[in-house]
Amino acid sequence: MSGSTQERRIGRRRLLQGGLGLLAAATVPGCGFFDTKPAGAGGQAAAAGEKEAPALKALVDQGSLPPLAERLPKNPLVIKPLTGKSGYGGTWRSAMLTQEDTQWLWYATAYEPEVRWKPDRTGKPGYDEIEANVCEFTVDAESKVFTFKLRDGLKWSDGKPCTADDMMFALLDVSCDKDLHPDGIYDVYLSPDTEKLAAIEKADERTVRITYTAPQPSLLSQIADATFLREGPYGMLLPKHYFQQFHKKYTPGVVAAAKKAGVGSWTDLFTQKQNPFTNPDQPTLAPWQVTTALGRGSAVTLTRNPYYWKVDDQGRQLPYIDGCRIEVVQDAQVELLKVMNGEFGMQYRNFGTPQNKPVVAQNRGKGGYRIFEVPTQLTNTMIIGLNMTHKDAAKRTLFANKDFRVGLSHAINRKEIIDAVYAGQGEPWQCAPPKSSPFYNEQLATQFLEFDVAKANQHLDAAGLTKKAPDGRRLGADGKPVAVTVLISESFPDHVEAIELVKKRWRAVGIELRTQAISEDLYKERVRANDHDAGSWTGGAFLLPTGTGGDHYYVPTNDGSARYAITWAQWYQSKGKEGAEPPAEVKKQLDLFTQGRQEPNADKALDLGKQVLQIAADQFYYIGISTVPNTYGVVKNDFHNVPDQMVEAVAPGLSHPEQFAIGQ
Repeated sequence: MSGSTQERRIGRRRLLQGGLGLLAAATVPGCGFFDTKPAGAGGQAAAAGEKEAPALKALVDQGSLPPLAERLPKNPLVIKPLTGKSGYGGTWRSAMLTQEDTQWLWYATAYEPEVRWKPDRTGKPGYDEIEANVCEFTVDAESKVFTFKLRDGLKWSDGKPCTADDMMFALLDVSCDKDLHPDGIYDVYLSPDTEKLAAIEKADERTVRITYTAPQPSLLSQIADATFLREGPYGMLLPKHYFQQFHKKYTPGVVAAAKKAGVGSWTDLFTQKQNPFTNPDQPTLAPWQVTTALGRGSAVTLTRNPYYWKVDDQGRQLPYIDGCRIEVVQDAQVELLKVMNGEFGMQYRNFGTPQNKPVVAQNRGKGGYRIFEVPTQLTNTMIIGLNMTHKDAAKRTLFANKDFRVGLSHAINRKEIIDAVYAGQGEPWQCAPPKSSPFYNEQLATQFLEFDVAKANQHLDAAGLTKKAPDGRRLGADGKPVAVTVLISESFPDHVEAIELVKKRWRAVGIELRTQAISEDLYKERVRANDHDAGSWTGGAFLLPTGTGGDHYYVPTNDGSARYAITWAQWYQSKGKEGAEPPAEVKKQLDLFTQGRQEPNADKALDLGKQVLQIAADQFYYIGISTVPNTYGVVKNDFHNVPDQMVEAVAPGLSHPEQFAIGQ
């Protein structure tokens, strides 16, 4: 999976560094720029005694909705409200940045995978941080047999039963359908040893069992990561009674229907229908169901799901909030202004930069909100990967020379970049997990960070670049000045700024740096084609277990994202059929990675992961700049049950938005 689907773009549209940012000088008495305590006290929301929302109770009384006992499963999931506030009513107002910002829709309103991460997730291997959600689950000792049992009496938002047939349909007829997946079945459903489809069977009306011939411990974590939410066809649970009308196996006439709808094939039609935010007709298990679809107006609206299957600790049906209104804004500055005006009940993403934090803090009293912290999962503001598998033999040899990369690293003045680009926040850091990670490796994190021109020159000399042109540029083996062109995605304007400071320092040691800022799509195309000298990106986390192409920052597994060694990644993903065979030490690392992601024992997986990172430290694939400042969000003083600190993974989904409440 490409890093763009897993990562927050910390530098996207850096905002208001002059202008509003200067308002930070007008401080609120007693409040520091980065103080996140509330500027004013909010009211108390009175706890309501009713077991369901008044609007739903009215429908029951009218006879147009079944009683609550018939709508809830026999074993609803019980969620205790964080601060005890439990009044029904209100609309949660928030925003998304353009129609592409669908991740906010998923994670704020629809994070309901079969199993989910616990709110205090840390990223340790094993299953201790995964809990039941839609399904209760069991796993055998070898992580070969996974049993999912749906809640007894669970219903879709249209009142139809949610059964094992829905899961079987989603798995066999959708996730593992070759027409819907012409490029191959997602490998989480394949046994790692044979690459054949796991045995998927219906044990009873509520139970589905998936059996592999070899350990597949990444299954639960990939479900909890909600990858299927972003990649619709990978979902494990879909309402068969609704979707079978768009599936060729069940409705042969869908081919003609697709043509009539103006789409290329029945698979295109099916995929269109599967997006709940553009197709509000499909039933859901989420707390709210879409009423105004994405693209139909200036906002996406949702209303409560009358068959939602969670209750609070007093037996009240969730969600507390009646509905949601997500405004589609076209510019991050507009979102920031609305944040400061207090227009959103709870808002996270897009505006939470270090540069904006002072002015957001200063407006807490006026806007009637507080700030909550979101420690980042990203590990680096900007990493530069030199392509060690370059098509050009001379560049391939030079870029693969570790002394060359070390020399370039020592030539960077990281403090200069941190101060100029990242508002003085962060510390020099390579592409490495943070100290809080169970996989922290001090060598990987801290090596070659010192800005030292003498050391830089020493290593560049050791790389064989001892000859220089009259203007001081170092000459390569071909007698030409050495130049490195770094691709930058336009999604990261902070990289455009930072790379100029790198360029100045590299030129001082005789290396010319050129840049190309291009669209993200073109960037990915160039990298995947191995048509690049180098590329920048943000650094991501290291997590085991993971998918086949995961953890590509530290081991070349993903042929679309391992910018430093694309053909090695192609070799790994194709099992030697394509790409270029890596050196022995890298092959060893890839073997350890494969063992780690398939190791059912959490302690052994942790050890294997640490070995993978030690080789990454010795290889030194990426040149990093600095740690990533935490982001943050805002919550109105009358918007309750939002924690003071939120785990970034699928935020705010892990915080149970269904228990958010509005009231004095």
